[in-house]
Amino acid sequence: MLQKIRDGARGWLAWVIVTIICIPFALWGIGEYLHPAPKRVVAEVNGVELSERDFKQEVSQQQSRLRAMFQNQGIDFSFTDEQLQQLRKNTLDYMIEEELLVQSVRDADMRVSDALLATRIHTFQAFHEEGKFSQARYEQTLGYQGMNPTEFEWKIRRALLTDQIREGVLRSALVTDYDQQQRTRLEEQQRSISYLIISTSHFDDSVTITDADIKKDYKEHAKQYRIPEKVSIEYVELSEKNLSLTKQEIEESTLRKRYEERKASFTTPGQWKARHILIKVDTTQADVEAANQKAQEVLAKIRAGESFEELAKEFSDDPGSKRKGGDLGWFGPGTMVKPFEDAVKTLKMGEVSELVKTQFGFHIIRLDDAIPEVTKTFAQMREQLKQEFQKERAESEFYGQVDQFANLAFEHPNSLEVLIDTLKLESKTTELFDRQGGNQKDAILSHSKVIKAAFSDQVLKEGLNSEVITIGEQHAVVLRVKDHEQAQAKPIAEVRDEIIEALKQERTQEQAKVLGESLFDQIQQNGDPEIVKEQGLSWSSAHWAKRIDTTPNRDIVREAFKMGHPAEKTALYQGLQLDNGNYALITLLEVKDGVVTLPEEKDSKTPDPREQAKKWQQRALGESEFNYLVSGLKASAEIKNYTKKLSEEDSF
Repeated sequence: MLQKIRDGARGWLAWVIVTIICIPFALWGIGEYLHPAPKRVVAEVNGVELSERDFKQEVSQQQSRLRAMFQNQGIDFSFTDEQLQQLRKNTLDYMIEEELLVQSVRDADMRVSDALLATRIHTFQAFHEEGKFSQARYEQTLGYQGMNPTEFEWKIRRALLTDQIREGVLRSALVTDYDQQQRTRLEEQQRSISYLIISTSHFDDSVTITDADIKKDYKEHAKQYRIPEKVSIEYVELSEKNLSLTKQEIEESTLRKRYEERKASFTTPGQWKARHILIKVDTTQADVEAANQKAQEVLAKIRAGESFEELAKEFSDDPGSKRKGGDLGWFGPGTMVKPFEDAVKTLKMGEVSELVKTQFGFHIIRLDDAIPEVTKTFAQMREQLKQEFQKERAESEFYGQVDQFANLAFEHPNSLEVLIDTLKLESKTTELFDRQGGNQKDAILSHSKVIKAAFSDQVLKEGLNSEVITIGEQHAVVLRVKDHEQAQAKPIAEVRDEIIEALKQERTQEQAKVLGESLFDQIQQNGDPEIVKEQGLSWSSAHWAKRIDTTPNRDIVREAFKMGHPAEKTALYQGLQLDNGNYALITLLEVKDGVVTLPEEKDSKTPDPREQAKKWQQRALGESEFNYLVSGLKASAEIKNYTKKLSEEDSF
C-alpha cells in the first residue's frame, strides 16, 4: 500500500494536490504579515493610548510590592478575585492620572533636563558599587528587571515631571497665623456633656421567646442556619523541593565562556573627578577665533601658576560649575561629550589639558582624581557563575516537567495515579472545607485559587482533575475532589439557643430604642431632663470632653461634637443607638473654644510644636488642593476605558 502511494506521488496529479494544499497556507502566512495582531489598549487619555502591556506590567509590579510587604510581616498573601479586580482598577486610575499630569506639565512647558535626570538616577543605591554609581551595575540591575536604560529613563523622567507639579502645589499651600488659630480653636475645643445609657439588659425580664417565635425565625432565616457545602481534595504538588533534578557537573569551559560573554557586567567603569573652564563659542568664524584667543590667554595664566579655581570663577561660561571653581565632581563614561571624555582619559593626576573643542566651546580641563576601571577576575566570579548556571538548569528542568505535569493531568483526567507514578510525586489530602476556606490546618488552602478550583464545575460536578494551578514561584499543583458533602439544614434543636439569643437581642435593642426616643421627645417638649428618673435612670455628672476622648464611649463623644452650640442656660439633647445595642441620651451644656497661646521665647534648637502643626496643616491643605487639581484634569479630559471590552473579548 505505501509503495503504491509512493509511486503515485510522482505523477502530475500529485503536483496539483500539493499546489492546492500550499495555496491556503501561503495566503495565511502572507495574511499574518499584512494584518498583524492589533495593539491592545486599556484606555485613551486625550488621544494618548495606554497599552495593555504597560498596564499588566504595572499590575504585576504592584502585586510584587504587596506580596513583599506582607511577606516581611510573615504573612503568605494570595490575591482573591475581588482584591485583584480592585488592584487592577486602582492601577488603571493611577496610570490615567499620571498621564493627565504629564500632559499638564508639558502644556505648561515644564521639562526635565538630562543633567537632572542623571543626578536622580545616580542617587539610587541599587546602581552603586563601592559607594559610587556604576554604569555596568546600572545596566545589569535593569536587565534583571527585564528593562533597558531607555525605558527606565523614560519612566524616571515622567516621575520627575509629575513630582514637579505635585511638589509645586504642595509647597504653595498657604496657612496663615489666623488659619492656624482657627484650627486650634476647633481642634482643641471642649464640650461639657452629660449622658445616660439605656441598657438592653434592662429589658431581659420583659422579653419572652415562644416556640412559635423560634420556628418562625428558623424558617425565615433558613440559609443562616445551614451547614455549608464542603469538599476535601486530593492533590499533588510540583516544585523544586520535591523534584529530583539532574546533578551534573558544569564544565570549566562552559563557565569561562559565560564569563567572557558577560565580562562587561563584571567591569566597574573608571571614574574621574575634574574641573574645567568653558569659553563659549558663537557661530561666526570671528567669534570662534575670539573665543580661542580668550581661552589661550586663560590657559597661559594657569601655566604661569595662577589659581585654576579663581580663573574658573572669573572666566568660565559654565554657570553650573563656575561658582565652585569649575568643579564637575565625579563622573563616569558617557556622562560628558566624547572629545571632553577622551581628553580626560589622557591626563595624569593634577595635569591641565590643552584647549579641548566641543559643541559648547573651548574647555580647559584639570584632572583632580581618578578611579581606574576594574574587572573582576574569572576566579572571583566563578562560584557566582556556577550558581547562576545551576539555577537556570534547575528552572529549565522544572518547567520541562511542568509541561509533562500538565499533559499527564489532562490525558488522564479521572485520576492522579499516573501523575504520581510517572513523576514520583506524593499524594496529599485535606480535611473538609467550605467555599470560604477559613483557618485550615492545610497550608494549601491558604491559596484562593485552590479553593476556587475545588468548587469549579470541572472538578466538583464533572469529577475531573483541575488544570495546573500556579501558587508560587516554581510551585504548581493539580487537584481533584476526594469527598463532597452537600449543604444541609442544621436541626432546629441544634440552633435553638442561638435563635433565642438573636431574638432576645433584637427585641431588647428595639425596646431600648423605643424608650430612649420616647424620653427624648418628652424632654424636647417640656424641657425637663429629670423625667428620666421615672424609669429608674439618671444622668452622669457633667464633664468637659475633648474631640480625641474615647471615654465614656467614642460614639457618644463623636455625636456630642456634631451637635450645635447651646444657647445660654439652654442645653441641647440628642439620642443615639450604640453599636452594642444600648441607647444613649446626650446632653450638651456648654462649648468653649481651644485656647490660642503665643509661642514663648525658646532655645532655637528646641522645636516649636506649633510650627510642626502648621507644617502638617500646610501639607494636608496642599494634598487637598492637589486632589482637586487631579479631579479637575479628569473632569475636563476625554478618557476612554476599554477594560470591559477587553474582558469580554478574552472571555469570548
